[in-house]
Amino acid sequence: MKISIIDIGSNTIKLVIYDVREDNSFIGIHQESTKVRLGESLAFSDSLSEQSILKSIDVLLLYRDIIRLESANKVVCVGTSAVRESKNGKYFIDQVLKKTGFKVRVLSGEEEAYYSYLGASMATCIPNGLFFDLGGGSLELVYTEDFKVKKAQALPLGALRLTRTFASQDGSFSKKDCDNMSQKILDTLPTKKGYGIGIDASLVGAGGTLRALGRADQKRAGFPFEKVHNYRLKLSTIESLRKDLSTLKPSEISSRWPIDSTRVETIVAGIYVIHSIMKKFDFDEIIISGYGIREGILASLIHSPSVLENHNIESLEKQVAKLLSYHCHKHDISNFGLDDMVHNMIYYGLLKEREVEILSYALYTLSTIPATNKYYSLFYRLLDEDYPQLTYREQVILALSIIYSKKIRIGEELFHKYSHLLKPQNLKSLQKIALLLNLTRIILKTRSQIRIRLTENKNVIFTVIPTQKSFPSILLKQIIEKAGRIFDIPVQYYIPDRTNRLRNSMNNIISLKSQL
Repeated sequence: MKISIIDIGSNTIKLVIYDVREDNSFIGIHQESTKVRLGESLAFSDSLSEQSILKSIDVLLLYRDIIRLESANKVVCVGTSAVRESKNGKYFIDQVLKKTGFKVRVLSGEEEAYYSYLGASMATCIPNGLFFDLGGGSLELVYTEDFKVKKAQALPLGALRLTRTFASQDGSFSKKDCDNMSQKILDTLPTKKGYGIGIDASLVGAGGTLRALGRADQKRAGFPFEKVHNYRLKLSTIESLRKDLSTLKPSEISSRWPIDSTRVETIVAGIYVIHSIMKKFDFDEIIISGYGIREGILASLIHSPSVLENHNIESLEKQVAKLLSYHCHKHDISNFGLDDMVHNMIYYGLLKEREVEILSYALYTLSTIPATNKYYSLFYRLLDEDYPQLTYREQVILALSIIYSKKIRIGEELFHKYSHLLKPQNLKSLQKIALLLNLTRIILKTRSQIRIRLTENKNVIFTVIPTQKSFPSILLKQIIEKAGRIFDIPVQYYIPDRTNRLRNSMNNIISLKSQL
């Protein structure tokens, strides 16, 4: 099934067509973004200009043709701050319905915050954090603890709104303009104490301005991947970008920086908002989400269409908590029955918590992707995937671990190629994960049982209890021999004969589900 989401913002109108699968997961298959500046007039007026209304309708007619060509089954069209705040917002909605057939659902500021948070959190799975979505007309802020929303609000701090209020006629900012804008932002933002932000909270951001800054920093640093989701920006980087860009005219930014035309006029104001958030709430790093309001609306719609129709914030709040509780735990390693084994390995100091996290995503990935011997293509495909809670470095380790488990030579070649993104100890981590992937593959395919224990003289013993007569014991021996070298500790394995299996099936035996 194909579902189209149209997002009518203050600066741009966006269309994304999603392919929704049988398990309710989805992927974007077509995307359009057009700068219309619908909310531009709201900086000096209380109404949308007739020119911007007509331009928006022309864009929506184009989008209607695209949607029909792609045979989308359903269309959802939402309006945010520009439509919500304008005096003639109803007139705009009526004209859109009359000329395009699209029914515009106008979201409240709180709804916009919730949907943006849902979309971003499904792709980052960070339980405790301050989330923001910076648009053209407004800034949405959401603070959460254990995926439960504690605070949610929309503030009049959109990048287009601030640009039209404080920038000069040519779109540039003087030092005084920047100072006045900065003070306005700081005065409008709530306090850290008022939000009750905990020390373990992370800062997650969404929106075109932040993504543009992420891409600009990647280009400047020579980053090799064309992907901004889950990219980290340091406060020092934001300060450097603010210093470099704030004195330039939009035309100069466009010619000197890899920032697309829809962002050059609002990028300076956007940097000041982001910098102020980081400083006022005391964050030294921001995680970029490539997902936001459109994905949140789609996830909500798939789960229960009535929530979007009824505009009930309590129902939306419950829905968000339920969706995130399911989505952000479905890749847990318990799905593969490995809990006891890996927990013992952590206890014995053989694995680290983050290595287990990467292993869980690697197991899930191998259970869902088709088999292939095109390992270079597989590696780059894995880098293009989105893995919640994994940093860029950890995603590279995951991809290398999977390749290493299949072809060591290619894994080593790719490790050396991208070693500048890694640390020396990461080689040991990916070798451990690759070995466990191969061990798990044997156990799952033979439906065997396994346990692990550490002897008094610090030897590790794997006990494998097959349920079938035919068992790849030579292959298992090869893997265990590698384990001794990788874990740098004597490792043995034991396969009881059929008469001893029942007697040896003691505590800590792990029954593994066949998912690989």
